Amino acid sequence: MSEAESGPGRGEEDSPVTEKVDAVPARLIKEERRSSSADTVGTGGDHVELFSICYSGKTLRLPTSQPHMYQVIYRILKQVYLPLVPQILVGLPKGWTEVILDHNQVAECAKKYNMAAKPYAKNWGGSYNTDTLKEWGHPQCTFRVARDIVNFAYECAVPRPSDLNNHYKSFSSETYGETNLEQMASIIDELRLGPSDVFVDLGSGIGQLVCFTSAYTKIKKAVGIELSPLPAGHAVDLSNYFKKIMAHFGKNCGKFELIEGDFLNPKFKKLITEEATVIFINNYAFGPDLMFNITNELLQELKHGTRIVTTKPFGSNKREITYRSTSDITAMSDTVQMRSVEHCVSWTANKVDFWLTTMDHTKLIKYYEDELHKKKQQREGSEAVEQHREHGNKKRKTERDSNGHKIKFCGNSA
Repeated sequence: MSEAESGPGRGEEDSPVTEKVDAVPARLIKEERRSSSADTVGTGGDHVELFSICYSGKTLRLPTSQPHMYQVIYRILKQVYLPLVPQILVGLPKGWTEVILDHNQVAECAKKYNMAAKPYAKNWGGSYNTDTLKEWGHPQCTFRVARDIVNFAYECAVPRPSDLNNHYKSFSSETYGETNLEQMASIIDELRLGPSDVFVDLGSGIGQLVCFTSAYTKIKKAVGIELSPLPAGHAVDLSNYFKKIMAHFGKNCGKFELIEGDFLNPKFKKLITEEATVIFINNYAFGPDLMFNITNELLQELKHGTRIVTTKPFGSNKREITYRSTSDITAMSDTVQMRSVEHCVSWTANKVDFWLTTMDHTKLIKYYEDELHKKKQQREGSEAVEQHREHGNKKRKTERDSNGHKIKFCGNSA
């Protein structure tokens, strides 16, 4: 499956000005993060900075050892701050939005922005200033804000998305593919996720859906579990950059966690079968063996009402429950098709359907109640037939002769 080089859920209007950069191991990003310098202003040292003009926002510091970080800074200035506060950016070079800037030019733009932004932030102190900052000033993320922040974090954590795609065999159970954020927002809206929900992504990749869910909705907890080390390593970086960028804009998000591991491991069973209220599984390329294990080891033990979102349905609701199918997931759930947006996944331009399976244990209860009722009717019917037979036998044993005398038949006597 191939992902466009633009990352997840990004429209043409959001396309960044990019430079060709070499892939950098995730561990180097972590090392640069640990050796951060908090004393630089605008640029210098080993970080490039952006001062926050949002209420309770924090200064964003990105390591200059990673060349692509300059383009993230550039995109934030151009995509977020320029439309909202153009007066702060009047000191930047003329035509800076129309050309590809090198690293030094981006750093100089950041420095000039910071010098102008501090007085504005001081004047706005103690206010969300939503009149000027619009949705970016509010502490809770709208869809657009959550999407943009996750995309910024994605660009920081994954310089070259093609590295993820090329790491796997095509259409295997470990194939890497992403659901875009527009589709995820549609799922969240359709399911109406809220403060009582626990969202679990089984095979979470680099974790962008988990981060987006925690930002877009006031959810109790969001957890992603990823087996493959490469995307799981990127997930660590994406998580950290996501937190930094959320803090820069003064945004709130729910509790979330990205874990490297096998979701079939028993240590995750309580989370999945007892805590989760919504489970996401991109099972489009999962093989039959993995699907069998998921169904039999996890899904059949989910509590009543748990909702599962998949890219391949678990069966048909038209299938009648029989004694042999009582252990099948279709006997204890209902499946319906969900809304799908255009270009909703990374691995194909074709429409991909999404399915919602809701665990409904009352189906099995009703089946067993109906079976007991049938057996009761059969038993009562058998008893009625037996009573009728006995009555007929008694009637035949006593008959009258031609003179009206009763004749009792004993044995085989005529």
